[in-house]
Amino acid sequence: MRLTSRPVTGSCDPRSISVGGHSQPPDQPPGTVSTGGRRRVARRAGMAVAVAVVLTAGTPATARLLSAATSSPSATPAAAAADDWSELQPTIAPLPRDSAAVAYDEASRTVVVSAGESGCGGLGREVYQDTWTWNGSAWTLVSTEAPPAVAVPNAYDGATDTFDVLWFPGCADSPEMSEWNGQVWGGAQTPDTQAEPDTDGVMVYDPTTRTLVLWSPSPGSSANSTTTPPLPSVGSSTWSWDGSTWTELSPAVAPPPSTGDSHDTQMVYDSATGQVLLYSDASQTMWAWDGSEWSQIAATGGPSPRVGASMVYDAALGEVLLFGGNAATGGTAASASQAETLTLGAPLNDLWSWNGSAWQQLHPATTPPARFYAQMAYDPASGQVLLFGGAVNDTADIADTWVYGPPAP
Repeated sequence: MRLTSRPVTGSCDPRSISVGGHSQPPDQPPGTVSTGGRRRVARRAGMAVAVAVVLTAGTPATARLLSAATSSPSATPAAAAADDWSELQPTIAPLPRDSAAVAYDEASRTVVVSAGESGCGGLGREVYQDTWTWNGSAWTLVSTEAPPAVAVPNAYDGATDTFDVLWFPGCADSPEMSEWNGQVWGGAQTPDTQAEPDTDGVMVYDPTTRTLVLWSPSPGSSANSTTTPPLPSVGSSTWSWDGSTWTELSPAVAPPPSTGDSHDTQMVYDSATGQVLLYSDASQTMWAWDGSEWSQIAATGGPSPRVGASMVYDAALGEVLLFGGNAATGGTAASASQAETLTLGAPLNDLWSWNGSAWQQLHPATTPPARFYAQMAYDPASGQVLLFGGAVNDTADIADTWVYGPPAP
């Protein structure tokens, strides 16, 4: 899928990429930015922008864009529901970023945010290798050796109690399934003798089958074997991961490649219906996976076309929530390929709920600044949705922390 204005992970010069090599003020731990009096990063006209250059002895200067972007009131009056957005002010937080891996870790009862990237303009692109946890009130840096994964399939595996990320270590390498066990990162590349999915899809844990389910707009890689038939050269694919092996599934009908990729599709498990949901930001189509077959769910209205939205299942509401993204036009629901051109507009900050059959726009009294490719996860320990960072335009990200749910007593 081609974009006339790039997604954040798009058209950066790879020679400008720095992997986990950013400079730090001396009074902060690695990978953090103080949020006391924090100014958020801006990429769009109309936001006040300042440039801070951080110098560390013996290292090159790292420039960071910081802005005074503020939260905005909802465009419509607040609904009667008590749930609302609240911005928190933790002492430290991860650096501004987007497209990071994020999930709730049931074993540690924390939300995990790992890797991601920041910036893509004249200041260069930076890919992170840090892992953070959120315990409901504070961020903690728990690793600086995470896989440098950006916009790749990731999910918490309830069968193995690990946070899993599928990524490419290098151009000539096979995809690797890295696992965070709460202490260290581990994992191994898929053997060439096994077929494997590509890293352009989305992934979620299905508790009914106790496997991770991955959907990709591409067919994946065939096994290097004379006894295993090759995979198709085109078309989408559906896979399951049992903790050690990928298995390609064979549904009679599947979402077409035009549904999108990891930049513009969302995948969650809907506990209320017992289904895996796949939503296309751009074509506005919803698909349900029942463990063996895909079916498209007919729905009218709903969020406007976009890319880079954030979607979670809110167990407290018993509904799916979708927030933000970047406005986009030009997507189609039934195209058999990804050869489409999307025209991007402005970032969004609207909030929608899905009850299993219909969308409804929510109107909280307070709304976070517009953003796309943000990190969002439901935190059952607090009963709130956590939102962190995201991109605000083509070259900058923010590092704010928000929660959505009932107001604090």
